[in-house]
Amino acid sequence: MKRLLVLLFLTLAAVSLYAAAPDTEKKAPLEINARLDHADCLYSLGDSALFSVEIMRNSGRKAPFTVSYRLSEDGERTLDEGSRGSKDGRLSFSGKLDRPGFLRLELTAVSGADTVRKTVAGGFDPRAIRPTNILPEDFDRFWREARAQLWRTPVDAQVQPVADTTLPGAAHYLVSLGNVNGTRVYGRLAVPEGQGPFPAVLMVPGAGVGVIKPWGDYIRAGFLCLAIDVHGIPQDREDSYYRNLNDALLSGYQLFGCDDPYQYYYRRVIQGCFRALDYLASRPDVDTTRLAIAGSSQGGALSLLVAGLDSRIKALTANVPAMCDHTGSLYGRPSGWPRLLRADSRDCVRRTSAYYDAALNAGLINVPARLAVGFIDRTCAPTSVYAAFNNIKGPKIIDNYPDMGHSFGPDWQKIAGAWLLERLNESKAARGGK
Repeated sequence: MKRLLVLLFLTLAAVSLYAAAPDTEKKAPLEINARLDHADCLYSLGDSALFSVEIMRNSGRKAPFTVSYRLSEDGERTLDEGSRGSKDGRLSFSGKLDRPGFLRLELTAVSGADTVRKTVAGGFDPRAIRPTNILPEDFDRFWREARAQLWRTPVDAQVQPVADTTLPGAAHYLVSLGNVNGTRVYGRLAVPEGQGPFPAVLMVPGAGVGVIKPWGDYIRAGFLCLAIDVHGIPQDREDSYYRNLNDALLSGYQLFGCDDPYQYYYRRVIQGCFRALDYLASRPDVDTTRLAIAGSSQGGALSLLVAGLDSRIKALTANVPAMCDHTGSLYGRPSGWPRLLRADSRDCVRRTSAYYDAALNAGLINVPARLAVGFIDRTCAPTSVYAAFNNIKGPKIIDNYPDMGHSFGPDWQKIAGAWLLERLNESKAARGGK
């Protein structure tokens, strides 16, 4: 029963990863404002962070309230918790960390019959965070074997035009490619207007089951975009088809086969990414010297994993990447979705996790990378994202969003797409245009 409950929780979390931004909600009767005394929400070890809290009603009047609070190391290790009251609607908290990480304050305020919740967090020397594990000794051999298995499977590209009025400025196609064990890679291709060859980006999706589409901002930036599904399912079915799969056959897929690295669900997924790159590299309208990968959450993890394994990738973007620092929870730190070792802590699962840890694999990345992180992200905690970012060996930048959970920052896709194109063009120019 415990395992079933864990699977149900992770499945619901997976579905939520598709949301790019919170839904618009009716304004609550209470409003809680909480801020840190450093505008960038960043501190050095030894500093003390001061949280100022103010509760107001919609009318603007301050309200007497009681508040339950929890101070933790990024939602994992509890540092202080309890309940406090205030008559004038104001309260303050302070805290510090004894190692690099994120200090999170979670508040639940009650005034009369009304309740409101708020989370705020600050980073303490986040650029000193490192992964809690190391790559397996046979890591290279493991993925060479995966490549060899794929090479024995023909690409068998099947491409057909499809109408898509939601993404103008490009011709659209449904794509199907051969993958291992008789499976297929399905996706949607967008070819921009104009004369190629174009810079190209492979787009990998967040968790869940549904129709996958390229990011419009990347199409508008001039990229040829191939967005692929990770489940090997066609991309032209009714919504009910995907809902049924999500609720039944693919429920909890992120844990399938996790007790064996050769059988884990994501092995075929990553092989499918390699196959999509094979296809892109074979197209005469693709400039293979400007080939990139991009994704968010699960897709951000796959961006990091594939970029570390495939030298054809020349740059990448990853928003709030998942699958980072799987073993963090063993050391009192958060691990990224799907929290493998929280769901199953057997030694065999720990062994599997090391082959699919985006934070570990990031140490193999030598190309430009741009990541984004939300300081109050409960799905892919900022500590786990920084473990990956700090391990990247190539030129890198990270966009901090202190008030963001598991979402996209304002205009981030547009900003990241423009940045990605600039890095690819610079890299090509540095090689003499070859």
